Amino acid sequence: MEQTPEPRRRLNVLTKAERRKRIFARLREGWAYDEIAREERVSAERIRQIVSEVLGKRVIDRGADHAHLQLERLMPALRIVGEAIGRGELKAVAPLIKVIDRLDKHQETVVAKYSYGPEERQRLLDKVNRLVDNLAPVRDEPDVSAADADEKEFVENPT
Repeated sequence: MEQTPEPRRRLNVLTKAERRKRIFARLREGWAYDEIAREERVSAERIRQIVSEVLGKRVIDRGADHAHLQLERLMPALRIVGEAIGRGELKAVAPLIKVIDRLDKHQETVVAKYSYGPEERQRLLDKVNRLVDNLAPVRDEPDVSAADADEKEFVENPT
């Protein structure tokens, strides 16, 4: 017969966050829900609820962001497997193929090819033209030339 864990005092925001960190750390270590529940002095069902809440609130990364993250995570594995192959360890061939397969999968997302259609090209061309127009000198205003400067000097100083 399973005993109900003894109740703990009410947790505040910080202690709840610490508990969530402990729960997920133990899950990553391979602990079962009932083992975690015993340590945290809650029911296994409560552990399931906490995990479900956290995963439900998690913000999903955009495809390219997620792919970049996965590529960064795979780099150490690629280096280790590559070193093992360099030492002549044939059993590292299968993991190398798996890592390369994963890299290829995520690389496709990161290096997605995008072609501009006629509408995008026209918008880009319009934007460049507006930029050129903004940088060009204004032609409506009269230029002050050297002759005008001499004329002003003569009027001010008639010698």
